[in-house]
Amino acid sequence: MNHPKPQVLTTGLWLMFLMACGVLAKEDDPRSAKSIRLAVVQQDANPGKIEENRNKALRFAKSALDQGAELILFHEELLVGYVPDPRKLAESVDGPTTRAFQELLHGSHSLIIYGLTEKKDDKYFISATVVSSAGVLTNYHKTHLWWKANGPRHEPTFYTPGDQLISFNFKGYKCGLMICYDGDFPEMTRAYANRGCEVLLWMNNRGSRGHSEVKDLASRNSIIIGTSCCCGKDERGNTCSGGSNITDATGKLLAEIWSREGILITDIFPAEVSRLRENNPWYHGQRPELYR
Repeated sequence: MNHPKPQVLTTGLWLMFLMACGVLAKEDDPRSAKSIRLAVVQQDANPGKIEENRNKALRFAKSALDQGAELILFHEELLVGYVPDPRKLAESVDGPTTRAFQELLHGSHSLIIYGLTEKKDDKYFISATVVSSAGVLTNYHKTHLWWKANGPRHEPTFYTPGDQLISFNFKGYKCGLMICYDGDFPEMTRAYANRGCEVLLWMNNRGSRGHSEVKDLASRNSIIIGTSCCCGKDERGNTCSGGSNITDATGKLLAEIWSREGILITDIFPAEVSRLRENNPWYHGQRPELYR
């Protein structure tokens, strides 16, 4: 399959392009839509099986697009997972997987967010890559690397931590990105809420990450959270039950999937977030001057 080379656009051109195709709304415009159709894919881990994982992900993404999905979220390290030396299988951010997703999105305003094991010059990152029909919209590097493990799950052995939070605009709403261990620090979710994010996309590669681990983060920050996790067998042969879910800004579970592959698709309503956050005592009761 021949894939188009992703285009590299300046920030100004990106904004013009995305406003023209409806991905971004102008700052002085009202919110461009009341809802976003979010798809969260739960897929088998299959560590190291790059082609198999990529091809399956493309089939899941195609199915989600056929059902009207506008944001499609996959799990952390979708292609590689945890293998003895993941650096040998890493891709650049504009590599074959991004190009394959870009081609699939041709003619669409939707976005795909997937977990990339990324090579950049002489460094390696665990990344959340956001792909549009025009190429890479943005790319987040995992900022908190899991260290309490031996072997391939001792992430500092292989990867460099990111040094900034990343968000992007979609249909007039701000979406944040975080990866697995990042979300175990409540400050991460609060930081994205403080940046004005209405939606948080949280990808994982661990045994499970169910609604019970998400609901308080969502409700205390009045933020919609889409959470992806893998299922099937991990690199040690242990079963991952998954628990991928979509949770609204009150902490209510909208959709969840356990112990099998599949796609969660539901409409989320980011326009409600600002009202909920304004009246949220767990958000506005903070005294940050005490915590320094």
